[in-house]
Amino acid sequence: MHEDFVGILSSGSIGNSIIVMNSGRGVLIDAGLSCKELERRLSLFGVEPTQIEALVLTHEHEDHIRGARRFSAQHGMPVYGTKGTLALSGLHEVKTETLAACHRVRFGGISLRPFKVRHLAAEPVAFSITVGGKRIGIATDLGSITPNVVEELNDSDMLFIEANYDEKMLLDGTYPGFLKRAINGDHGHLSNNDAGTLSAKASTARTRKVVLVHLSKENNTPEAARETVQKRLAKESSITEVGVSKHGLVSGPYNLR
Repeated sequence: MHEDFVGILSSGSIGNSIIVMNSGRGVLIDAGLSCKELERRLSLFGVEPTQIEALVLTHEHEDHIRGARRFSAQHGMPVYGTKGTLALSGLHEVKTETLAACHRVRFGGISLRPFKVRHLAAEPVAFSITVGGKRIGIATDLGSITPNVVEELNDSDMLFIEANYDEKMLLDGTYPGFLKRAINGDHGHLSNNDAGTLSAKASTARTRKVVLVHLSKENNTPEAARETVQKRLAKESSITEVGVSKHGLVSGPYNLR
């Protein structure tokens, strides 16, 4: 297993969690699976919980915090999140630390800079991360491509971008109207077209790969997401590698060296 890598433990409404590793130490971003399942999937990447410096939360929705309290308590690691996220995450009797948007926090060789995004949550963030000289952008739950989001993700070596739904599949699907409007709204999720736009705007000559995450099981397919984003990038970016994380499955490792 590579020393510096990103691994997706799970992505989608079933649960979200990403491990970022540097020289044998790591940071876990979100814990949307049970403690036992987090441990099992970490082992697939050759990672033990004792190697994790901290658990960092993007926001308080259940598919991002399901195993957070127990995992933190069982393995004695602090949970980091914004004030709004921590207040609504039910993290009783575990150590917590408050994150502030645009204030960098370091864990060994991993440096995270949280930044604000628009999503139906108390105080959600995405992350710009530096690992051993490589820059990673992770934006998994957001409804709008703001100039700040583009700026924070700009010039990353690798991007992990939400591609939640295909617009036609959502429109023609079985979800009730209010839910479709919420998903498609400014504080909902990014569509495949949005993911293509954000990937193109944020990428530079330095950016070598985009990985699409948080795909809906009902309103998207990996093939549709990849095709839509690839078409956009072919017109506006030099990126040739587009990866897709399948709903609820392990993906990676994505080597950073």
